[in-house]
Amino acid sequence: MSKSINFRIKFYSSIALLCLFVSNSLAQPSSINRKKNPYSWMFGLSWNVVDDDGQAFSNLFDVKGSWNYLPYPTRISIDKYLKKGWSLEGMVAYNKYTSSKLINDTTGLSGIFVSGDFHVKYSFYRFFAPTKWFDPYLSAGIGVTYRQVMTSPITPTCNIALGANFWFSKSWGVQVQTMGKLGLVPDIYTSKTDYLQHTVGVVYRKQPKRRHSRNNKKRYNWTKETQKYKRRNT
Repeated sequence: MSKSINFRIKFYSSIALLCLFVSNSLAQPSSINRKKNPYSWMFGLSWNVVDDDGQAFSNLFDVKGSWNYLPYPTRISIDKYLKKGWSLEGMVAYNKYTSSKLINDTTGLSGIFVSGDFHVKYSFYRFFAPTKWFDPYLSAGIGVTYRQVMTSPITPTCNIALGANFWFSKSWGVQVQTMGKLGLVPDIYTSKTDYLQHTVGVVYRKQPKRRHSRNNKKRYNWTKETQKYKRRNT
């Protein structure tokens, strides 16, 4: 079995497990649901690493030979919280392939890398209450990747990601994530368009505005002073 097909089997298995978990989590009793949303918007700035050596899940930590990265943050993300752990997330990343790295079993290639992705994300944060600093999550979605070194540089992708936020304050935290990307191309069963993308960076979450109940507001302003009537002398 080729490495490309092996990658896809593991990828689809991960998608199936994610769907199984989602259906199970929706069936959980409402008593574990948080009444207060943890945030309204989340913004992230990260370093991203692209592992595109064409070797599927082998040599995952070959930093020197396979990891492409830049010394400054090259990925931005924005996340809109919905409810009960669900959110929508958009991400844009930039990177460069260097000739010394292994790209699809080949060295000597160099060029620009750009990716854009849109995901549905589910956070496990509410399951770890009252712990507030640990926030693991799963996400899945679609994207598009531009790789200058490829014969066909633009590739649509199907993605699945596993990550966690580590909160050190009410609004600020560190995010670590690993994402597998499956190239959606005509020769999907033999193509080497799949790759892994790892990110680590800082995230900021905006707290939701408090909603005041109308029942708590005074609908009428009554004065405390009472009108005094003077008795007329007859």
